[in-house]
Amino acid sequence: MQMAITFMAIVGGLIFSLAVALLAEEIFFGQVFRLFFSPRRLAQQNAEIKFVDKR
Repeated sequence: MQMAITFMAIVGGLIFSLAVALLAEEIFFGQVFRLFFSPRRLAQQNAEIKFVDKR
């Protein structure tokens, strides 16, 4: 039982650490969530930029 509690504490700590790191990155740079939640729009923008660059 103590092994399970230890494992849950480690996993919880890792998840918390990842959440804090993502929050800090979003506050300082603002890039992560835009990539996760609007990949189609960014892909279309990149395609338009590439198309314009070829002219």
